[in-house]
Amino acid sequence: MYKAVIFDFGNVLCLVERENFVRRAARHARAMDAEALLSALWGTELEYEFETGKFDSHEYFRRVQALADFDPGYSYEQFVEDYRRIIVPNPDGEEGLKTAVDLGARTFVLSNTSFLHASVIFDNEVLGTYPELYILSYKLGVMKPDPRIWRKLLEYTGLAPEDCLYVDDIGQYCDAARSLGMGAFRYDFRAHNLSKELKNMLQ
Repeated sequence: MYKAVIFDFGNVLCLVERENFVRRAARHARAMDAEALLSALWGTELEYEFETGKFDSHEYFRRVQALADFDPGYSYEQFVEDYRRIIVPNPDGEEGLKTAVDLGARTFVLSNTSFLHASVIFDNEVLGTYPELYILSYKLGVMKPDPRIWRKLLEYTGLAPEDCLYVDDIGQYCDAARSLGMGAFRYDFRAHNLSKELKNMLQ
């Protein structure tokens, strides 16, 4: 019986729609269109450095501004507002979190994320209240699949790996959690009812 459920943030507790940002930002970009901006920002060293806390959101804005050549009227404040639009509610994920709590499990968030996206967690009362602890890459300086990120959670909580069920939408990260001795479930918001899946695994 699992004692805890560890939830990924993006595409589990919420949805990630990067196009919501790049479409808006590209209106102000003189050097690239939305597709080019998408390719420049994700799966790159820039993403890695931002999401491991190598620099703050103001420096990230300056670096993206230099890449895209934003017009002078596109302020940091507007950039942040647009960037936060990437995070979209996932009611199924929220219900899954509440179900885990109702079934008596300790709950945690463990995610590769930046400050700008992590801050959206606390705009949502469910996501900002139910989890006991948030293990976030920009705070720790390491990202999944580095095993140190899960080990830090175990260190903080005193749980054994076999006590934990990890939920993520990316198979590589589920495999990494399993390699540490955790259970893992690869969640697809298009195919699964998370509450139902957790009831099957926790009861």
